[in-house]
Amino acid sequence: MNVNYFLKDSKKDRSSISAIIRFKGFRYKLAPGVSVLTEFWDQGKHRAEEKKHYKEEAQIINIQLDRFENRIKKAFEPHILNNTAPSIDEVKKALVEQENKSKDSESKDSFLYYFKEHYENADYKIQTWKKYNTTYNWLVKYEKQFSTRLTFSSIDLTFYTNFRHWILTKKYRPKKDAPLKHYSLNYFGSLIKCIKVVLNETGPNSILKLHNNTEYKNKKFKTEAETADTVYLSTSELDRIHKFQPNYTNIEPVCEDKRVNQRERKIEALKIAKNKFLIGCYTALRVSDFNRLDEVNMNTGFISIKPIKGTRKNENIIIPIHPVIREILNGGFRLDTKVSEQKINKHIKEICQLVGITEMVTIARTEGGKVVERTAPKYELVTNHTARRSGASNMFLAGIPAISIMKITGHKTERSFLKYIKINAEENARLLADHPFFNSHN
Repeated sequence: MNVNYFLKDSKKDRSSISAIIRFKGFRYKLAPGVSVLTEFWDQGKHRAEEKKHYKEEAQIINIQLDRFENRIKKAFEPHILNNTAPSIDEVKKALVEQENKSKDSESKDSFLYYFKEHYENADYKIQTWKKYNTTYNWLVKYEKQFSTRLTFSSIDLTFYTNFRHWILTKKYRPKKDAPLKHYSLNYFGSLIKCIKVVLNETGPNSILKLHNNTEYKNKKFKTEAETADTVYLSTSELDRIHKFQPNYTNIEPVCEDKRVNQRERKIEALKIAKNKFLIGCYTALRVSDFNRLDEVNMNTGFISIKPIKGTRKNENIIIPIHPVIREILNGGFRLDTKVSEQKINKHIKEICQLVGITEMVTIARTEGGKVVERTAPKYELVTNHTARRSGASNMFLAGIPAISIMKITGHKTERSFLKYIKINAEENARLLADHPFFNSHN
């Protein structure tokens, strides 16, 4: 028998690949479920070209094609032995049976079986449980994509390289009508972290001792992460936001609709977003926390909340009430005002634009496995999370010890905290200049 691959539509930028099988004078056409950029397809070799800028994806495509060919040969084995030619339906049925057998063979070396057992029986918080469930779903998709079955021994450096490239070159749409984005390096790192935990808890040094694989401990098999290169708002910028009072006239740039009821809705939405965001900025809480505060005991002068994530043993964190927050509450704003995180995110960008936070800022981020720089007006880069980062950064600049701020942010090490806050060289120099060391005459 002979198996070759051809492009389904060579005129498109990316084409799906068709498998043509010739056996005993018959021709069978099947779909391996693989696509390729047409410019990198070698018609003579019937494989993807492993060129410099397409090497990793081409390698993965070729592995998929090799595995599909092996499945085809296995499907034809009975007919080769019996010297018969199967119908196309018989071939497809054999391929389906192979796939079903693979799914049903949850034996002792099935990594996915024990991965699911681990997180479904663990006493995890809902956020942690979701991370493991997400990782599991990706691994299921990986098995299907590459026509493979993950065993404990197969989670090696080859898997790591393929899985990394596969995740980082995929795109998703954050919300309807939004542009497509690549998954971040931190996202990939969170998946690998879950995988390493399960391998560690089932490995040779565990009670279970289900496998002897130690390749996941190789320094190259790492939980990658990068510090998010984002912006923070200074106290002077926050003061501009706090003093901004939206009215029919000054919201014109973000509300062209001149109907009274639409203007009133916009004004109210901006006021709510502004107050919610400022509360986040002066508490350094995550949006999932500052957006669910419902009451504050003004007499004690403290905000107490149990964060949804980020702290151990469900500890409460207690934060003094900043004068700006006190002013917001004294002005009649109700903490339990309901608004979605998406609305806060949208409207705080508009507010920053209206108060003139418009200077051009360049940030870097790993996209598709490559570091990409993006320059945009600062207000476009402001998000819900900017509140938390601004709070932590401004507290540090004000001289509050890092260890005290970490009690709020949940950072476990000072190193990770200092990477998180956004302090430039000039701000750091001013901070040092105010230190007694630089003002001593001894």
